[in-house]
Amino acid sequence: MLTNFVRLGGETLATVLSIVMFTVPGVIIGAQLGARVSRLIPQRLLIRGIGLLFVIVAVLTLGESLLR
Repeated sequence: MLTNFVRLGGETLATVLSIVMFTVPGVIIGAQLGARVSRLIPQRLLIRGIGLLFVIVAVLTLGESLLR
């Protein structure tokens, strides 16, 4: 399956490589910053903030699917 993907190449491979090129550094930097920030912010505030973030993402996703 992976060999077929690489063999097809072209635009799909370029898109995937572009996504990976930005995702990998973002995950690494985000993990390092997240660990440091989580020590500075109280746990209760982190839990509420992440919950709020999930609600916002859910509302945006639902809104986008309803508008299609």
